[in-house]
Amino acid sequence: MDKIEIRDGLYITSDRCVYYSQKDVIILSDFHLGLEASLKGEGFSLPRFQKNEILGRLSTIFDKYSPETVIVNGDFKHEFGKNRREEFNEIIDVIEFIRGRSELILIRGNHDNFLKSITEKRGIVFYEDFIDLDDITLTHGHKDLPEYDFLIIGHEHPSLKIRDEMGAFIKIPCYMFNKSRNLLILPAFSPLSEGRDMIRASNFISDSLRDEKISEFRIYAVTESGLMDFQTIKNIREAYPDMI
Repeated sequence: MDKIEIRDGLYITSDRCVYYSQKDVIILSDFHLGLEASLKGEGFSLPRFQKNEILGRLSTIFDKYSPETVIVNGDFKHEFGKNRREEFNEIIDVIEFIRGRSELILIRGNHDNFLKSITEKRGIVFYEDFIDLDDITLTHGHKDLPEYDFLIIGHEHPSLKIRDEMGAFIKIPCYMFNKSRNLLILPAFSPLSEGRDMIRASNFISDSLRDEKISEFRIYAVTESGLMDFQTIKNIREAYPDMI
């Protein structure tokens, strides 16, 4: 499936983004631009492909949905400290790509230090904590959560880790959705942020989710064939105990 409607006008998609048709808005999270440069500074050498991969994915999204607005729900950049030159250039390139096609709104994530200095010079709306779209609240997820009717967060980088009989494994990015709690967790948009295996996780990263039960969340995996509904984590653990 290319997309699944989880409530009126709100679709999770196989493009690692949410489309909210009522406002003609695309919602994404966790680009982590500049990650390769940050790793290089730590002594790791990686081919520089993330920015081009992100631009390609964004191009596909614009072709499919032609959104009026794009909202990045935190961690647009990666480096905690001041902007490295490589990171700064990537940020500008992606900003200009999006703004050439739609309005861009950014919400602060825990990695987005010094991002405001860039957004202010370019007249980009930058929210420090959260934004409301009708009764939907968007916030990154690293802080205490605001009161909400329906919440969308990022930050967790959820994934499924699947092994074959030989012990090889792949990680598949996924959405996590708890319908009874009206809480949706987005996959990371960065191709380098492979994610955290939620089947084996005992708790969430964010302290603000400390009272949420991982086992009650439903998993929608993002595969090359589209979205796959894996039911709840509790169902997966019971059906495939060797995955734990």
